[in-house]
Amino acid sequence: MKLYRPGEKGHALCETDGRVSTTFRYRDVPFSDGSGVARRILAGVCDRCGKVVSIPPQSTPSIKAARRNAQVPIEAVLPAVYLDALDLACWRIDPDASLESRKPLLMHYLHASAQSKAAIRRLARAAREATSLFAPAPPAGDRKRLSMKVSPAMSRTVERLAEATRLSKTELIKGAIVQIAEDIVGPARPARLEELKSLAFFANC
Repeated sequence: MKLYRPGEKGHALCETDGRVSTTFRYRDVPFSDGSGVARRILAGVCDRCGKVVSIPPQSTPSIKAARRNAQVPIEAVLPAVYLDALDLACWRIDPDASLESRKPLLMHYLHASAQSKAAIRRLARAAREATSLFAPAPPAGDRKRLSMKVSPAMSRTVERLAEATRLSKTELIKGAIVQIAEDIVGPARPARLEELKSLAFFANC
């Protein structure tokens, strides 16, 4: 794999100027979703308009680190049975799943819930029914902390859901887990299992 150096020349496609010559320079590069900036990474700069038009592989670790730093923490303290249900769903989707599979599955459900009023109503109903569905109530000490870091875009989605449902983030997470239990844990043959197996595969890539 080639290691590029500042001042080295290259070629790339520029949205403004088409195929152009480039010069590798250190630049601050904003993420395409507007969630942050990767600072001082080597990038291919268009020799005509000065825009960043390519990123060499050697800059990928710095971009990943910048994305991690831009993420927003979400935490909830839940009765342990909720996390047991979530982990069982992850295991059913992928027997080799780790605890890292919790986040993509939860975020998939929360993102899907934000796509329509009917989906929002289903999430709110699941959150309201959470206590009865996981009855009897567990002892007060049987609780676990769920900690995740999500993208700013996903954080905004959760905020919109909280506003639309008038529920806390903890209640939203409970509702999502109830839906996951209903869809994946309960049925003998979950209808969406193959779709969710694909989600698990790409989440682990």
